[in-house]
Amino acid sequence: MRKLVITSTIFLTISGIVLAYPRLFPWADKSSAIYLLHLWVGFFFLVIFPIYSWDHIKKNVQRLKKISFLTISGITQFLTGLGLIISGMPLLIFGKEVLRLVGQVHLILTFVLIASLILHKFSKK
Repeated sequence: MRKLVITSTIFLTISGIVLAYPRLFPWADKSSAIYLLHLWVGFFFLVIFPIYSWDHIKKNVQRLKKISFLTISGITQFLTGLGLIISGMPLLIFGKEVLRLVGQVHLILTFVLIASLILHKFSKK
């Protein structure tokens, strides 16, 4: 399950950046395939992320009692993942042209998730 979450996160990050910055990736400008893949993997993430997060929290409840970089990065991942899910729903329904602020929040949360994943990976366990 962990590998599925990490793989989907990496794919969503890459495809989201390609969609967010079409000038940097002219080959992907207005690409229906990348957009649809991002949506479908996003739906998959919507299902597996909360399940994995809850299971991971229950498994590591003893570690959560101490404040450390590991705990902070894990909490940041959880909240950022939920924020991405919550901000992704209106973007799916209305589009990023209508909700520019929500689109910007979604993009910022993407970079926060990347940073927290890296911090979590290299924190002492």
